[in-house]
Amino acid sequence: MGDDEILLLYLLYVNCNHKLIVNAWTSLDAKGRIRFKRKLIGAEEMAKNKPSQGARKTETLTLRLDPKVKMMIEMISRIRRQSITGVVEAAIEEIAFDLDAPFFYKNETNNWSLSSAITEVWSTDESERFINMCYHLPTLLTYEEQRIWETIKASKVFLATDTTVMETFWEIEGIGRIDRSSVRIWWTYLLEHVDEHKDSRTIVPFEPPF
Repeated sequence: MGDDEILLLYLLYVNCNHKLIVNAWTSLDAKGRIRFKRKLIGAEEMAKNKPSQGARKTETLTLRLDPKVKMMIEMISRIRRQSITGVVEAAIEEIAFDLDAPFFYKNETNNWSLSSAITEVWSTDESERFINMCYHLPTLLTYEEQRIWETIKASKVFLATDTTVMETFWEIEGIGRIDRSSVRIWWTYLLEHVDEHKDSRTIVPFEPPF
C-alpha cells in the first residue's frame, strides 16, 4: 500500500471518529502531504492552545463583498460551525501558507512562504515590526513606507554606535546597524516629521525635538 492510500484511509478514519480536525486538505502531491501533516491538529490540543479573548488583540476590518461571496462565507461558517471572522482568518492563513514572498536574509533574497516571513517580521511593537519589514521585505514597501525607511537610514539618531544597547542583529550595507531603542523612543515624532516633509524632493533627516 502506497503513501497516498495510507493517507486516504487515515483521512476516512478521522472523518468517521471526529477525533481530529482536518484543515486545508488539497492534493496528494508532495506539497499536499506536508501541508496535510502540518494542518492535522487534535481537537483537544486546538482547544488547549487557543488563546483566550483577553489574550488576543483584534482589529476591525471592513470589507465590501460580492453578495454571492458573502453567502459562501456564511455557508462555510455554518458547515464548519465557525464564526464568519474565523472563516476569513483561516482563509487568509491558508493563502499566506501557500504564497511565496521575496524574503531578504544574509545578503540573499529567497522565496519564503508569506506565513513564515510574517512570523519572522512580527512584533507587537509597531516600530520594531516596521524596521523588520523594511529589512526583510524591502520590495513590498509602499511609497510612504519607503520614505520613512529612508529617513531612518539618513538620520544619525537612529544609527547604532558603540554605546547602543538595543541594535538590530543585521546590518545595512554602507550604513551599519539600526538603534532599535532610538527608533522606538522617537517613533511617533518620526512619523510626524516624515508627514511634514512628504512633499520634499529629498529626504530630510530627523532630529529629536529635545
